[in-house]
Amino acid sequence: MKTKIPEHKKGKKVDCHSTATFPDAESAKNFYSIARRRLLQINDWNKVAVLPSAVFELSDHNGKIRQQSAEEGNLVKIDIPGPGLPSSDGYDWVRIEQIVEESSEEQQQITLTLRPTTDPTKQDQEIAHFLKNIATSTIVLQQKGTEVTAQYAGRNELINDENNGIADTIRNTLIGLGVMLGGSYPQWKALVAGIVKQD
Repeated sequence: MKTKIPEHKKGKKVDCHSTATFPDAESAKNFYSIARRRLLQINDWNKVAVLPSAVFELSDHNGKIRQQSAEEGNLVKIDIPGPGLPSSDGYDWVRIEQIVEESSEEQQQITLTLRPTTDPTKQDQEIAHFLKNIATSTIVLQQKGTEVTAQYAGRNELINDENNGIADTIRNTLIGLGVMLGGSYPQWKALVAGIVKQD
């Protein structure tokens, strides 16, 4: 089963993972269903993460918040703790570019990829995120044998410093520099650890 992570071409690359181990494959398969639900319930990500984190809200293409499992094409509004400078009213936006599921007798896997996008509540077409839209964030959840693993892969992370507004540019640069210095690693590590955390 090939992991569908976008190719890394330039910028920063981030990888982390967390694994839960079970006494038998049947237990792992049962837990995979729980972990899969945690992955797709994006509105609960800040609760799932084992550390305080950004708040994620699933929305439709108009920016209306949705209480449902994630689907391809949905948008996600992100409230990131950080500098109090305005950017799309304080939020970053990503689009769910793909959700791919595969399964066989030996294993099962789901891959979810996010990409920076525009703010659906505004007319302008500027990317409403501190990274350029070449960047992707991919979470791969896999059950194989007695193990369930959640993996995060950040690819092509480049600071979005080309906004028309000076405040947005400053904010994006400040947050982006934090990411380049490893600031996003604890956030994503906490999320993947929470997805496979055994209660």
